[in-house]
Amino acid sequence: MKTVHLTLNCAACKLVYYDKETEAMRPRLVFVGADGSIHFEINEVGLKGDALDDTRKLVVVWGDSVVFSAGRGWPCLLDSLAPGYQFLNGGIEGDPYTNILRRAHEFKRQRAVELNLLMLGWHPLPDNRNVRSALTDFVEKTPNTVLFTMPTALNRRIADQDLSPYLTHRDADNAFTFCGDLPYSRKNQYIGFNYIVERNEIIRETAARMDVRMVDLFAEFDTEKLDDFRQDFIDMIHLRASAHPKIVRAVYDGIKDLLRPAVPPSIDIDPGSTSCFHKIRARLA
Repeated sequence: MKTVHLTLNCAACKLVYYDKETEAMRPRLVFVGADGSIHFEINEVGLKGDALDDTRKLVVVWGDSVVFSAGRGWPCLLDSLAPGYQFLNGGIEGDPYTNILRRAHEFKRQRAVELNLLMLGWHPLPDNRNVRSALTDFVEKTPNTVLFTMPTALNRRIADQDLSPYLTHRDADNAFTFCGDLPYSRKNQYIGFNYIVERNEIIRETAARMDVRMVDLFAEFDTEKLDDFRQDFIDMIHLRASAHPKIVRAVYDGIKDLLRPAVPPSIDIDPGSTSCFHKIRARLA
């Protein structure tokens, strides 16, 4: 049984799906639009996406709102690129990195997870003091982890500039805001950029030191040489839905060699049998 809710806005959705006691998502929820179409679902294990498919290996993408993303989210788009694997969305809007790591660690104790794709997210901004030690501890306990740096619309050339002329109302066509509904602050913009650069450097250093895979999404979405830094972003942090195929391709290219092909069924064959060929066809059908 699933509970159906009308999608109003992101803040209202989180009030419904987020359980403050467990600091995780409530399971078995469906959010629909005014036209009755499904906006997104949270499955039986409290992850955004379809029900668990035991015939496929499980990959979970962990993070904050950048992972949660709009609609069904971008992680599920990886399914079509990797037959035999199911990608579920473990993002929660506004989730601090400490809770992201906790949720991922607890989930792997309950379920077999082939890969944990980990974005540390932006929270709590601007505090990176314990990130390195917490991330190191997690990777030591979770060797099947791939790390991601965090993308941003900002770059070194514009981070300290007044970008207010580039902002629009959130309901405008191709809208671009500061950060969701937050009022614009040039000071916070500069602090936020330097903070995420520092966090990304911690991620790179940890990946190199511990010899784990890293996908550099900060570099993939670097806006410094673009004519319009807003091209792939709806604000300083979040990607446009139109950029979802781009992030999916970058993630897939970074992990595709780690996705082992499904093992074919074992077949016991009598070499002397005249019906070997038919047995093979029947078992593989």
